[in-house]
Amino acid sequence: MGFYYGSGEPPKKDSPEGSWRETFAIIIVVFKTLALPLGLLFGAVFGLILIIFAFTVSGWLGLGLIALIVAALVARGVWEAKHPPEIL
Repeated sequence: MGFYYGSGEPPKKDSPEGSWRETFAIIIVVFKTLALPLGLLFGAVFGLILIIFAFTVSGWLGLGLIALIVAALVARGVWEAKHPPEIL
């Protein structure tokens, strides 16, 4: 019956258990993968809160922040247009 149900002994392990270094390496890889998306998400939420706060202080301050964001996007677009990527 051992053929069907096994020998009753625990299986032999070919490799040792994972160490704290392997666990730490996996955590680092996951954090590196999620760093940019989470940074963009938190930055966008913080920026939205900042703009809402600026509008509560003064309408002109809120509009100034929005104009600053638009100017930065336009400047980035102009810079990208003047420095196109090299295609091999």
